[in-house]
Amino acid sequence: MVWLTYCSSQHQSTYGIVMPTRSNERNNNVNDLNGILTLPPDPAGDIRLKMGLKSSDELRVSFIPGPGDVAGTFARWQIRQHDRRVPTIAYSLMFYEVMSNLNAKCQIVSLQPFRPSANNTGTQFRFEHVAVLPSKDRWSYIRSRYLFSRKLVQAVERHDPHIVVTSTHNPASSWKKLTKNRTLVLTAHNTFWPMGRPRKDLKGRLAKALLSSQATAIDAAICTSHECARQIADLTKGRIRGEVQCPQIVAHYPIEKRNEVKKLLFLGRVEHSKGVLLLLDVFDRLAKRYPDLSLVIAGSGSADADLKTRTARSSYQDRITLAGKVGSVEVHSFIASSDLLVCPTMQNFNEGLAVVGFEGAAHGIPTVLSSVVPALELLGEGCTVFEADNPTALHDALTNLIDDPPTYRKRCAATAAVREKIYDRSLSWGSGLFRALLKA
Repeated sequence: MVWLTYCSSQHQSTYGIVMPTRSNERNNNVNDLNGILTLPPDPAGDIRLKMGLKSSDELRVSFIPGPGDVAGTFARWQIRQHDRRVPTIAYSLMFYEVMSNLNAKCQIVSLQPFRPSANNTGTQFRFEHVAVLPSKDRWSYIRSRYLFSRKLVQAVERHDPHIVVTSTHNPASSWKKLTKNRTLVLTAHNTFWPMGRPRKDLKGRLAKALLSSQATAIDAAICTSHECARQIADLTKGRIRGEVQCPQIVAHYPIEKRNEVKKLLFLGRVEHSKGVLLLLDVFDRLAKRYPDLSLVIAGSGSADADLKTRTARSSYQDRITLAGKVGSVEVHSFIASSDLLVCPTMQNFNEGLAVVGFEGAAHGIPTVLSSVVPALELLGEGCTVFEADNPTALHDALTNLIDDPPTYRKRCAATAAVREKIYDRSLSWGSGLFRALLKA
């Protein structure tokens, strides 16, 4: 276990470290973190009052995020810079920013091993690594999740926090044990079932009943989409009304006028459940009719081999580009050179939001989404929705935009309303986390 601390030259805290200033002004400097949160004048006092603590009392918080490199993001936060590996403002970076403003003593449970440098020692942030055992089949997976849950609870017990913030990536079986005389805040990054498609068979109903029982431990939630919030409200019988965040883009990009659809872009993990092969099949049909149409697939994953094989068999492989894994800077280069993003997620994947639509909107580019991607309420007219798993529906959605440039231009223009949200820091995950803590 290693304690890390943030140091600056601004406000001194109770723990002998320096606190960043708060600002509600919009931030246009990609190397400046001031203004990424919207907080009241005395957030530390407000939370302690809510928790029944004195203003001088120590506030302890445990954070159990997903599998990202939280220690690496912390190193960037320490020098007051965004994590450029992530095209949006990183959740963990916003957590550090919120907690520094709350003057909280924090434990971060990292699923990835980390190597903090010798000069990163201090007293405010402590990182612990909890490994997830690999699994080969269903029973080894169940055992792995059980052991992982137990190790998470043991790690949190060592810190004995007032507040636990845990991601939906982590086992729901740990929720009740984590919340013992504590406030439990769930950060929901994925839905529990595909949007609009809860399982209605006996096994599905039993699984939902178990999840609903486990959800009695939740005191508040911060959600990546309205659908995540709806499902948590469903599981808690309306008791928890989660805060809904909107992805926050770091930089501002030029908005170029686009008149028609010629360049399609798939951006994300190359998995069967992400619908990338469905898109490839549909593209083959479209390419025959539209000789100027091209497709770029940027990303990598478990379906890489199948994608390469299917692309090699395509009669239009010269108009298909497999870019492979790309970094966050390259992501926006690919978006800027495209006309339309396609997010064809399948029903067997519990999509939490899909950030690509918001990255596209930052460039003035609309998105075509499957019906299980819960982003319509935030993207509005800046997207087109088709029925998931239906190649004909995807074909028709793309054909309509290709054949109807005025409608396409209308979708492009509608991304202006989305840009108001992705640069509104009051809608950020960090700002929503603070509001969720007040509601808990």
